[in-house]
Amino acid sequence: MANNVTLGGAYRFFLPLILMTELNMISKSVINAALARTQDQNITLAAFHVAFTLYFALSSSTEVCSLLTLAYLKTKAALGKLLRFMVLIVAVPWIIAQILAFTSLGDWAFGGLFGASDAVVAQAKSAIFLLSFSAPILIIRSICFGLILMHQRTIFITYATCVRLASLAGSLFLLPKFLDGASVGAAALVLCMAFETVIAFMFARPLYRNLPGGNSTDDEAPPNFRRQWRFAWPLMMNTSSELGVVTVISIFLGFLANPDLALAAFNVVYGLVGLIISPMRNLLQMAQTLVKSVSDRRTMFLFVLHLVGFFGLIGFLLFHTPLEKFVLVDAMGLKGTLSDYCLPALKLSFLMAAAWAYSALFRGLLAGSQNTTILAASGLSRIVIAALVSSTIFVISDVNGAVVGTVGWMAGYGIEASFLAFRLRRMDRRRTAL
Repeated sequence: MANNVTLGGAYRFFLPLILMTELNMISKSVINAALARTQDQNITLAAFHVAFTLYFALSSSTEVCSLLTLAYLKTKAALGKLLRFMVLIVAVPWIIAQILAFTSLGDWAFGGLFGASDAVVAQAKSAIFLLSFSAPILIIRSICFGLILMHQRTIFITYATCVRLASLAGSLFLLPKFLDGASVGAAALVLCMAFETVIAFMFARPLYRNLPGGNSTDDEAPPNFRRQWRFAWPLMMNTSSELGVVTVISIFLGFLANPDLALAAFNVVYGLVGLIISPMRNLLQMAQTLVKSVSDRRTMFLFVLHLVGFFGLIGFLLFHTPLEKFVLVDAMGLKGTLSDYCLPALKLSFLMAAAWAYSALFRGLLAGSQNTTILAASGLSRIVIAALVSSTIFVISDVNGAVVGTVGWMAGYGIEASFLAFRLRRMDRRRTAL
């Protein structure tokens, strides 16, 4: 399959990743469901949303660690240099999180920037401090997952994620005895990530041992800082923009008449829509790992078309049929006002599948060719489009904030996919001309 990817081979590689990603997104929705059953539902959900959004917007650049592993961990000798580079990536968001948690800058960020109430700000500052403990976990997990993807043992990631979900359930049951509010969700998320990483490490360790000890070719040489930075910085900007989009949207929602309701609703929508379509995030690593020829690319395009149809149908069935009441009221525990506010946005969720899928595919194809510079611009374009759409709240004051946020989110990815498709086509024409 290294040179000729078949449709069946693509499914075998991807299906375990679907389960992994769905279980990961279930984590966020399970936390939301637990927090929705607290006494101050809107305050707790809004606090967890802004803390989660801001911290992972800052630290989402760490997702590049798995891509660096795929690109450069060819020998045991490369691990040390990769680790040192990854620590630098993670250190910056960790330091910022401490500043937000323990200084008045946090009051400005959550209260002034997001427009949250004092009660939300207090909970959000505690939550972002607890979320910062995920920093070293993210490094180790990324390396382990990168090794597993490199060896196409994706089922191992699924096993680790099952442990994550089980530990999350246990954490949400026990932690309310010691913590309250949004801190429960933050601590539970960190703990379940830690358990997941332990299992991933157990699977990845023998794969690492099988790597050659030194470098025999220039391609296998341990990457220096400059080489890693040249590859990573556009990807860091692009991945940061994923939650950067959500952050920008949330800032605009803070200007609405009822910002707590709008933020809580968009938190729910983001979690549920992400639960449906987020498996397609793995198309980035999949394309980087498997696509080696034009024939492979054609197979991937067909495979992605299958995914868009499948996940789009799930979104349509969940929120355009009587199942919508079961999901929002029975499963999520949302009360009448919040449920009604979320529903119009959720009805658009099936349209997000195509935008998300093709954006991830094109980013993966460019990363696989180590042509990543353009991804910085595409990530920024995503944020700009989301901001432009969200700015409509200043024109229509009584607009549904969850709907505005969802449309901005979808438009950002759709424009980015079109932009990257145009870029890939230009690259292909240049190669043909040569």
